[in-house]
Amino acid sequence: MISTQYKVLYPVDFSKRSMLAARHVKVWVEHLRAALDTLHIVKTNAQPYNELSQRLARCTADLKYFSDHYFGRCGARSVVLNGEAAGQIQHFADHEMVDLVMLPRNHQSGLARIFYDSLTATLLERCRASVWMTEHLDKEASSSVSNVLCALQFGQDATLDAQNQRIFYAVQRLMSSFQAGVTFLHVTGDNNPSDSSSELQTNAGPGQWLAQARDLFGSSIRLLSTSGNVIAGIRDTASRIGADLIVVGRVRPGSISLGRQSRLLKIDHSVRCPVLSVW
Repeated sequence: MISTQYKVLYPVDFSKRSMLAARHVKVWVEHLRAALDTLHIVKTNAQPYNELSQRLARCTADLKYFSDHYFGRCGARSVVLNGEAAGQIQHFADHEMVDLVMLPRNHQSGLARIFYDSLTATLLERCRASVWMTEHLDKEASSSVSNVLCALQFGQDATLDAQNQRIFYAVQRLMSSFQAGVTFLHVTGDNNPSDSSSELQTNAGPGQWLAQARDLFGSSIRLLSTSGNVIAGIRDTASRIGADLIVVGRVRPGSISLGRQSRLLKIDHSVRCPVLSVW
């Protein structure tokens, strides 16, 4: 029988960022009542078998200690694999049918993205699980979720409709698990800014979506509209409403470096709270 329990994957590299993000992971696992896997990847680098075996054994012990220390009562399963990090994480997530990958990340400049793809960018492009990411790990920031801003895309594309449906389910789970409120936002990308607090009523696509959303979430649900730069629109709205989580869809298809997925990394860099990207 296939388990229906929500599954969270937390890749650990033993850095300070891994330790700081652990409190977020624990809160999410507890609220979602999820099963947690911690995963560490050892780079092979053509090491002799006996050296690789010893390193794997040491990392297995280290990861077990890390998991027990930060997630004790959550009962995390610890797994150590060797190989290329992005490929192993993606394979593990696909094989184990992971629902959510949680990734603290370092900021990658535009110049750096020209020469190599970050782990986060690669997983955003390839992974079918939702990806939680943040480069902002202030100790004062809340680990819980109470006020969600969900940015949506609309267009003459059935895949966008399918993605918005998956976002529906993700937001519904967040609202139920965290008792969180949600505000939906549509940024048109036009060059002529409009009032970002106005409620969108006229566009047929968003209008139909709003009717469906109100059937699911209640009549109080709002779909705000703003035009102009997408990242600025999300950042400014998040600041205005005090959002502590941004939910966005995945952008597909597209190259990784300086491609469509880079917009998601720019959103994470721009806002001060975590970003959840739904596949």
